[in-house]
Amino acid sequence: MTAPHIHTPYRTVPASLMLKTLGESLEAIKHEDGATDADLGAVLGKSEDTAARYRTGLAEMPVVSFLRGCREWDGRFANAALALVGMKLAPMNAADGCDRKGFSALCALLAEMAEAVEDDGKIDDVELLAMRPELEAAAKHIDRLRDRLRLRAVTTG
Repeated sequence: MTAPHIHTPYRTVPASLMLKTLGESLEAIKHEDGATDADLGAVLGKSEDTAARYRTGLAEMPVVSFLRGCREWDGRFANAALALVGMKLAPMNAADGCDRKGFSALCALLAEMAEAVEDDGKIDDVELLAMRPELEAAAKHIDRLRDRLRLRAVTTG
């Protein structure tokens, strides 16, 4: 049994873990999108072989390729790796959307959470994975509201 990877602000995160985590994200994208390594490489500006090495965690990705992946796949590409260093990726166009849809997204997430905790009082990993679409949709609207707050702080501060 391995220890969980919980990283405090001053703990070193091994490069091998960063590469493995980013590779796992690419593997998930490949599977979810029905993509090939050539498709991944086209987005990243690299060859099929190079994309396969990134996907398997065997090569370090240059910053330009990383940013291309962020632009194409957003948080599902970068957030697992960024979480290792206490960060996450959120699009700057988070202001797109409306409060009514945000409220609906939050209610959908709350309904999923309520159903998950009904039997045993907790949300297990399987239940969490099943509610990922609702979680991501709600997070997008929460980021939109946070962005609005940030913009208000700049204009009124």
